Amino acid sequence: MNVSREGLQRAQQSGASATWLQRGSTAWAWLWLFLPLLWMWPIARSAENAALSALLLCGCLLWRPVARVAACALVLIGACYLGYFYAVRSEPDEFFWYSLLGASASEAWEYATSYRVQDLAIVLTWLLPAVAAAAYLWRAPRLLQGRMGRGLGWLSLAIWALFAGTSITKGYSLEAALRRVERVYPMAMWESHIRYTHASSAIYQIPEVPAPAHAAMADVVVVVIGESASAQRWSLLGYQGNETNAALQPWSEGLLALPVTSNGNNTGKTVPVLLTGQKMRQLSDGGMLTYLDTARKAGFRVETLSNQSASGMDLSFANAALRQRSDLFVNLQDGEYDGALSPLLAKSLEQAAAGKPLLVTLHMYGSHPRVAKRYPAAFALWDDPYDNSIAYSSSLLADWMAQLEALKGLRTALVYVSDHGQNFPQCGGSYTHGSARSAYEVPFMLWGNAALRTQHAAWWAQLQPVARHAVAEDGDLRQTNLLFPATINSLLGYPNAVAAEGAARQVALTGDGSYPPPAQSNGCADWSAHVERQHPAAEL
Repeated sequence: MNVSREGLQRAQQSGASATWLQRGSTAWAWLWLFLPLLWMWPIARSAENAALSALLLCGCLLWRPVARVAACALVLIGACYLGYFYAVRSEPDEFFWYSLLGASASEAWEYATSYRVQDLAIVLTWLLPAVAAAAYLWRAPRLLQGRMGRGLGWLSLAIWALFAGTSITKGYSLEAALRRVERVYPMAMWESHIRYTHASSAIYQIPEVPAPAHAAMADVVVVVIGESASAQRWSLLGYQGNETNAALQPWSEGLLALPVTSNGNNTGKTVPVLLTGQKMRQLSDGGMLTYLDTARKAGFRVETLSNQSASGMDLSFANAALRQRSDLFVNLQDGEYDGALSPLLAKSLEQAAAGKPLLVTLHMYGSHPRVAKRYPAAFALWDDPYDNSIAYSSSLLADWMAQLEALKGLRTALVYVSDHGQNFPQCGGSYTHGSARSAYEVPFMLWGNAALRTQHAAWWAQLQPVARHAVAEDGDLRQTNLLFPATINSLLGYPNAVAAEGAARQVALTGDGSYPPPAQSNGCADWSAHVERQHPAAEL
């Protein structure tokens, strides 16, 4: 009898231990799926938010089918969070959706194959256990056991029901409601998708365009949006390595070049600012104004020639805006070198020779990863493929200026800026998207022919000090990429204080420094917070 009682007690204890072990395993597996926040920002607040999110969403574990779907979704979402974060040091925002939905298969593959190995290893330290956690939750017989576990599940559902009722009663929009629970992972991702859809619809709304204050300063303006070129590799700006800008040297008399700070480190963030000169989150329901609109109002024919991908699931902001607002839009097939834009530009300039004011935007593929594929064999000048790609882009800029120079009797200008730079190999992997200083500092260039410089000598003279004093004594850049739309609009007859429009915040006003920055202030540390402090259109 005693033996049986002792055996029963041991069996009960063993069963209780197994129950607690199963409960602990379930809790840990569920919590692990919320830990990408801690991978991105390893601070106490991230741990608190992860635990809070796991508790508030534990109602999903009340039903096996729902739990399975939730677990698989959280693995996929976590991979998106971490993959995007280690690429651009930002959680998925509306620009994540632009990149995801606007990229073609070939472009996505290039991103994937250029991903930094060390960052991939960090992502996998969460992802592989997350897959195991989802597999455990898929097979577990009962996820919320006991009165307390099921009570927590039902309590979480009651909290969400109360929140939904309150939001409906107060008339909150879905975006406003999600903003109130953005600390709950992964609600911020859905809020960002709503912002993306709102911005996407605003693309097609064109507000009333004011008339220019005076006649345009140029008859032909060629606007060039580069890709992935860092100012730190422009020999014109002080780079002591290869002569990456040798092709531009013969044009130095009419050339103004300086490094500027980009508002972002990926195309989705920067091109909207280059087009509009404002933050995307400042867009109203009435739409937004771009330099394409002001050009048309000023009487220019507007054309866009693009070598950027346009074969994703959805049009990117740039492609949508450029397509809609151009009298002619041409997109090259994937895989073309940027040199294929040259004959298209020559054909466009035939109209300018006939007397029609013309603005042409050339959207390059530039030094986009993978850089060794961005230039023909004739430009494999050095061992460094990035320098080769910049030398090739420089040769094209020189060719396009030559085409403009050939238009006799017309005032012509070319304005160039890169959308963002790159992380360099010393920061892990190859040349890739990233958040180091080199990813935010880009070249800006303005060229004007003799007719334009002579007729508007005072305007041209005002810009010279901007280039000479572009770098503060501490190495900070005094101008941002807002200089690009400000310069274009000024050429179109919309007067503005160009340098003031492009000026960075919190930069020393006196003293000049050298460029590129010295190694001790140009490492691989995250530069995004610095940019947000100084750039008026950076996303905070």
